[in-house]
Amino acid sequence: MNLINQHSKLRRGSILVLSAVFMVFVLGMVAFTTDFGYMQVSKTRLRAAVDAAALAAIDELTNDEAAMNQAVTDLLSANGYDATSSDLVVTTEYGNWDIDTRVFTAGSVFITADAIRISVVDNGIPAFFGPVFGEDGYSAGAEAVATLASTVPRDIVVVIDCSTSMDANMSNGQTRMENTKGAATAMVDELLPEDRVGLAVFSWEDPLRNRYEKTGRPETPLDFDKTDTLDRIDDLEDGFYTSGTNVAGGLRAGLDVILNDLSPRLPPLPGESEAEQIIVLMTDGKTNKEEPYPVPDDGPTGVLPPPPYAKKPKPDKKVAVTKWSNTIKARGIKLHVITLGDSAYDSLMVNAASPDEGGTTYYHHVSNGGSDAENLLEVFRTIGIGNHGPKLVK
Repeated sequence: MNLINQHSKLRRGSILVLSAVFMVFVLGMVAFTTDFGYMQVSKTRLRAAVDAAALAAIDELTNDEAAMNQAVTDLLSANGYDATSSDLVVTTEYGNWDIDTRVFTAGSVFITADAIRISVVDNGIPAFFGPVFGEDGYSAGAEAVATLASTVPRDIVVVIDCSTSMDANMSNGQTRMENTKGAATAMVDELLPEDRVGLAVFSWEDPLRNRYEKTGRPETPLDFDKTDTLDRIDDLEDGFYTSGTNVAGGLRAGLDVILNDLSPRLPPLPGESEAEQIIVLMTDGKTNKEEPYPVPDDGPTGVLPPPPYAKKPKPDKKVAVTKWSNTIKARGIKLHVITLGDSAYDSLMVNAASPDEGGTTYYHHVSNGGSDAENLLEVFRTIGIGNHGPKLVK
């Protein structure tokens, strides 16, 4: 009997020892899981802050280096990180991003930079149970690269409807023309120095035609200096030309700006991309006036013959829109079409625009409503930004 009692006591003692060892193991796993989980959350939080700082800094890349660095400090602070803390190591570099190799190269000349790399190491992540294992804290790092780099330079012709219907008010109390002028200006402001811009308008009464028939007219040539185009946009007024909407005339005038380039670009050097040609046509109505000029064929050779113009039957207004849009696209020119207001929505205009490609949409409809002015502005700005960002690339 005594032997049984002794064995039972020994077994109970062994269980207590095993339980104590198991509890230490469990507590160790809880400690590790807690600290590891918090460290992962800290890494995610730091990465989000660094991404936001990179996007804010890239917006200042066209200003100066001090503004860029201040943007980094402000965004890190807004996300709970003190850039002056000894626990935080912040490295901001500007340079260039190679879209083909996806490599960032730090540079020494701020004015030629098109990308920013921000690296942050946080050495102040607390350890809740780490001291038990000799760890007082942890470190986490994050890196982000943002760029404004455009894959190709662009030649953009803005074509604006100047018919009298543009004096109708939008939800913000301003006219369609006033909102269009502001949106087109915002688009031009988004262009990079290597981009060129020109302007054409419609509906304009052509004095060379019988009874001053309505069509379109080039206003400013393609130019790296955006001043003339911005000034001309600012001069446009509601109903600047006449009643009636001749969309085909606008397409022809936009193409004329490109074909009659006063200072053509030099051929691209080896490794450089050829400029992308873009026409952005905006109208607030359906095409209801015939284009008095002869229509082109559907191919890349379609051009307007020189005057004088013989009196010939006018082509069908819808056929003229299709023919001019087809010859624009056949030349490799991207054609954005923006329709403003519900009366402007038309399958003809949808088909006139270039087909969607690579995530880029070329037909944009802005419906009547409480956010129509904001939507119009966003459409123009998005086109202006194009491929050049700002965007995170790494």
